[in-house]
Amino acid sequence: MITTRIFPLLLLAFLQVAKTQTINEINNDLFTTNNSLSDVKRDLSGNMAEKKVLIIVDGGIEQTVAIVEGKQLENLLGHFRTSITLLSVNQYSPHIIDHYDIIFYIGLQPKSQASPSFMNDVFNSKKTVVWMNSGIFEFEKRKDIRTKYGFSVISIDSSNNYNAVKSGKSTFTRKNNNLFVIQISKTKKVTVLATANSDESGKETPYIVRSGNFYYVADAPLLNATETDRYLLFADLLHEIVGENHPECHRAIVRIEDVTPLRTPGDLYNIADILSSHNIPFLVGIVPFYVNPEEGINVSLSDRPELVKAVKYCVKKGATIVLHGITHQYKGISALDYEFWDGETDKPITNQTPQEISNKIEVGINECTKNGIYPLLWETPHYAASIAAYQTISKYFSTSIERRLVGEDEDDGQFFPFLIAKDIYGQKIFPENLGYLPTYQQKDSFELCIHQMIETAKAIYNVRDGYASFYFHTHLSSTDYLRQIVEGISSLGFSFVDLRQETNWVKTKDKIILSGSQSYTMNLDHSFLSEIYYDQHGEIKKYIISNRNFTGNISKRIDLKPNEIYIAEPLKNPISVVSDRTKNKNKFTRKSS
Repeated sequence: MITTRIFPLLLLAFLQVAKTQTINEINNDLFTTNNSLSDVKRDLSGNMAEKKVLIIVDGGIEQTVAIVEGKQLENLLGHFRTSITLLSVNQYSPHIIDHYDIIFYIGLQPKSQASPSFMNDVFNSKKTVVWMNSGIFEFEKRKDIRTKYGFSVISIDSSNNYNAVKSGKSTFTRKNNNLFVIQISKTKKVTVLATANSDESGKETPYIVRSGNFYYVADAPLLNATETDRYLLFADLLHEIVGENHPECHRAIVRIEDVTPLRTPGDLYNIADILSSHNIPFLVGIVPFYVNPEEGINVSLSDRPELVKAVKYCVKKGATIVLHGITHQYKGISALDYEFWDGETDKPITNQTPQEISNKIEVGINECTKNGIYPLLWETPHYAASIAAYQTISKYFSTSIERRLVGEDEDDGQFFPFLIAKDIYGQKIFPENLGYLPTYQQKDSFELCIHQMIETAKAIYNVRDGYASFYFHTHLSSTDYLRQIVEGISSLGFSFVDLRQETNWVKTKDKIILSGSQSYTMNLDHSFLSEIYYDQHGEIKKYIISNRNFTGNISKRIDLKPNEIYIAEPLKNPISVVSDRTKNKNKFTRKSS
């Protein structure tokens, strides 16, 4: 994805809070306090049960900033086994929190007020409550929080420029000047999880505190977050708040970007050889149609068989295919323009219907599959689409890799420090958080960018289950840059993951693409069922055509080994297909389903 936005560095670390305690002691203390062994609920399968979470946002639910903050928090909580309800403070009724395990309140305006019933319920509740930013003054007026919690919020400081947040040995950036000043009156009741610091004045003040079941964050950590921001500290703290202390695991992803039909096949061969020689699985972002309306150029994958061969070579060497849009353009040139966003107005495309979006996606998937290329993930061009587009995409792809908009403004974008199991549109999202190597720069600039990416990866290594994820364009002047990045990241202890080993599905009206064992349902209309199993090298392992045709829904459970891919589709007349496939009779089977 070529974009004018060069993403800043990402920094994320474990929580380390008290000089007299190690990070493991603090994490264990937090986890035990909120979830003793007798309190942890599990479902019948033995897995930790889903937590019910209520998010209350300041103001009316129609307010853009309020809803964006709430949705971004909802996305982050999608990292855990949670079900989310998002309400404005005006929608709150007495005792609603009794039906939830965890409650978040996000105050945005300095003089905002939560409803009296909400404040009363929070004060009397034993549920986990996380209060962020404003509304706390009105809470103190109505309730004696100093006595109950051991701290109070005494003022708003907008003059000291608290530009950093520290937790133990880890430091995060902070841009928002306004900070609510916390005064601790009972040190035995309060744990300081992080402090805000000013380089200008040298002042330090508590930033995140916890007293029993009550957390307070002295600003809005999701607002205007950057990649080195205290937002990352807050995201990691959610493990303790939710009570899912995920095991330590350091993973990485590399994606080869903007592979349009005009790309040079030799570049793909070189990249595949470099990565496979390091035993690194990777992603390839395919754009199946190249369009240049200014010059009247329209080229498809089908027009470039040599490029198709190169893509299949990548699969053989460990690549997973990502559908990176269909043309990667709306009015402009492929890979330079958006596709589901109007770059001229910087708004969603006017009058683009879900049906039009569906038609485009089906055309893109079909163009890939007819050339023997099977995408398992989606990536939105330039990380921007309308809400309607995201909702439509989620019907076709279980999984995406990208940054996401939660509203219909590019300022509403969000990056993730870890895997999101289910975002607000219902998809699994693998993060991209390191950015990319700009395609047109001087050598010194390249070297500086590589150094910054590796330094950022060092910081991400401190995240218990974070990802170091970046992308790379095939047309860079030297693939040696790619080698430097992956070797640098690998040397830190990261393991590059093969996303074919994840459970993913792609579904159209007449096609199923799967990785990972799972069940599916397909509707057939007087059709035979064709099933193809591909091995880890992209070679056909087994090909099956049903002995009879079917009408109506059929449901199947498919068991796949790691790296295998399964394809199912209806066939009206399988005779011609059979003649092609029987060239290797050991792989071809006729049987009823």
